[in-house]
Parts: sequence; C-alpha cells; structure tokens
Amino acid sequence: MPLHTKRAGDCRGTERDGSKSEKWCSLCYVNGEFVSPNMSLVEMAKAVDDALRREKVWLPMRYMATRQLPRLERWR
Repeated sequence: MPLHTKRAGDCRGTERDGSKSEKWCSLCYVNGEFVSPNMSLVEMAKAVDDALRREKVWLPMRYMATRQLPRLERWR
C-alpha cells in the first residue's frame, strides 16, 4: 500500500510511540506491530489490491503496488 496518496492522504502505520512509520502502511502496521504477522505475501497482495480497489484505484496502479510487495523488508 502506498504510504501517501492524493485521495487518502497519509497512509502510514504507527510506531509504539504514536509516531508515523517510515516503512509500513496503516493496512499492515499499527502501534509498532504488524496487524497480521503470519500473513503470507499472497494474502497481503490480495489485501492491498482489495483496499486499493475500494478506493477506486486504476488497475495498473494496483498491479504496480502489489508487484512492489516482494521488495519490502518484511519478505526479504
């Protein structure tokens, strides 16, 4: 999930101290912890696509967002 979008604004998750995360979005990271720590990459790709679809994000942009997931530190 992008950390900032024109439509949704700031989409960053939060750290334990309440500050905004510089790495993770609010869909997967809240209060310094992953919301679903056992979620697979495939499950996360579906969750991201579903969230972006609800926001009426254009298909090529949803595709690009899900293609970036394997590059995130969480799945390296």
